[in-house]
Formats: sequence, C-alpha cells, structure tokens
Amino acid sequence: MNKLFLFACMFFFLNTASSQKKYEIVLPNDYDKTNIYPLFIVFHGGNGNIKNMRTWWVSNKLSNEFIVVYFEATTLDNPPNYWGWRNLSIERNNIKQYYSEIIEKYRIKDDQVYAGGFSLGGKVSVDLALNQIIPIKGLISLNHGGGTTEFFTSENIIKARNKDFKAVLISGTHDYRYQKETLKIKKEFETYKLKHQFVQIKNLGHAVPDNFSILLDDYLGFIMD
Repeated sequence: MNKLFLFACMFFFLNTASSQKKYEIVLPNDYDKTNIYPLFIVFHGGNGNIKNMRTWWVSNKLSNEFIVVYFEATTLDNPPNYWGWRNLSIERNNIKQYYSEIIEKYRIKDDQVYAGGFSLGGKVSVDLALNQIIPIKGLISLNHGGGTTEFFTSENIIKARNKDFKAVLISGTHDYRYQKETLKIKKEFETYKLKHQFVQIKNLGHAVPDNFSILLDDYLGFIMD
C-alpha cells in the first residue's frame, strides 16, 4: 500500500469524521417524552472520546433525572478515534448546532442546562459558560487543562454571577502540570464573587478519581441548588 493511498484514506477519514454528528444522548431511566428534563453536557479531554466519558461521567442522579449528552471534538489528536478541542471557533459552532438539534427533539428545561468536562473538556465548559452560545447554568470542571479563552474576562464572570451561575472546580493534589490553571480560575471566581466550590482530591494526579460517580451527585446538588 503506497503512501499516497494512505494519505488519501486519512484525508477522507478526517473530513468525513468532521462532518458527522459527534454526540451521543443517554435518556434517563423511566424516560417519559411528555416530561421536561434538565440537560447535562459532557466534554472529554484532549486525546479523548465519547467512550471515555461514558465510562467516567455517570451517576445515580444523571441516570435518573437528566438527559445526558456526550459531545466529541472534531480535531483528531491520535488516530483513529481520539480527539481534542483544538479549534474552538469551529467547535463552538458545532456545539451550538448540536444543542439546537437536541432541544428540537427533546423537552429540555432551558434554565437547567449544565456542562462538565475533564482537562481540556473543562476549558470548553468554562468557555461556553462565559460566552453563553448555549445557556449553561452551571459547570463541573475536573483537572482543568488547556488554559482559558478570550471569554474569561471580569465582565463575563460578573454577568454569570448576576445570573446565579455556579461552578465546581476539582483538582488533584498531584496534578502538578495543570493545578495552577484551576487555581487561576478559582482566584478570579473569588475576586468577582461567583458562587463556586473548590475541591482538592488528595493524591490524585491528572486523572479521574475512583469514586467520581458518587462525588458527581454531590456536585450536581450544588450547581442545581
């Protein structure tokens, strides 16, 4: 198999993957299409995918009370199926389109839309919360990575605070590379009095804690209260 053919196959794969809908919806137990549900959106980290998040971002509350949607980026980090949120100008448009499709099909409480993510997915969650291209009401960021975006400003944080936005920022004590990013966000939230919880998990590195499903229900309770 020659290199030209391999390149052509990869080009086709990248463009086809980028044009596909990249999300999966999980309906709550005992779902009733006549009911209105809160929505929780999950974003994977860099070099991640939907499968990763569906393994980790699950809990009793999510399973019973929420419509949960797992979004996947369109930038390929590691072939064939590990992705990263590397071009947010494109991804924001995709996310907005996905959200429109979801609320058209399902009955969603538009004042109870929440987001969460790991590492680079935490960055996406914060970005969406502050630019409000979709109406995020609260977020859970685990081991935030990738820095912040141009929307991370005092003006936008104050706007979020005035809308009673809430956040949970989780950092492992051994996440030496990225902990400073969570601390930066924490400092700004404190400065502008945005309601938030800061959680440090002892001995955790840049990973998901074993008891995350249990912790999630507590965090959800805070951002929904």
